[in-house]
Amino acid sequence: MSALSVTVLGCSGTYAAAGEACSGYLVQSATTSLWVDCGPGTLANLQEHIGIENLDALVVSHHHPDHCAELPVVYNAVKYFTQRAKLRVLTTAGVRRVTDAFHPDGNSSDLFEWEIVEDRSASVVGDIMIRFSRTDHPVETLAMSFTSGDKSIFYTADTGPDWPLSNLGLKPSLVLGEGTLTETTKDLRIPHICCRHLASEASKVEAERLVVTHIPPNSDKSVHLAEAKMAFSGIVELAATGSTFTV
Repeated sequence: MSALSVTVLGCSGTYAAAGEACSGYLVQSATTSLWVDCGPGTLANLQEHIGIENLDALVVSHHHPDHCAELPVVYNAVKYFTQRAKLRVLTTAGVRRVTDAFHPDGNSSDLFEWEIVEDRSASVVGDIMIRFSRTDHPVETLAMSFTSGDKSIFYTADTGPDWPLSNLGLKPSLVLGEGTLTETTKDLRIPHICCRHLASEASKVEAERLVVTHIPPNSDKSVHLAEAKMAFSGIVELAATGSTFTV
């Protein structure tokens, strides 16, 4: 039996709460380590668990800053303070564009080994298969599935209601999903989903467990959790920085 885990490096939605970090996760199998999304604050938290030099790849869902803004800092850290020659980055063209803008030559490929992915792309890093699906969000945003052996984790990234989680497949071991809104805070002008919608989608794909993330600062987390439990009969938990979920 294989094991797959996700450790939360940051889970605040849109901007970080005091003492917290934006979106970032460490997905690991027995032999492979992936840093998934690298929002502000997550680089510091990553180093509580693994050295940058030991990462197999970064995987970034989209170029909104709460999901990718650590990349220019990672460039400097790896370039000048490690012996690593290259770091693989799987992401959208938009993420590369905004990252290159920070480089004095407009091209960060001297260090970052860019692999541009899009809807329905698939990549393999070590013993983890990654599949991508474009979500319902204002910029190109990719949800992801991570599969190693008989275990799988689905990550919604950011999305509106017009993207079905089933685009990633069925019966994941765990869904890590954004639950930015609640029934009382949902607003068509905000391109995110409420917890009840997320939980309903997790039920449709027959997920075993659901972890709700991307909750905005000052939002009542207990309401998010209660709404998710109303529409999902399995185990429902809230993401918390430092928590690890193993399947």
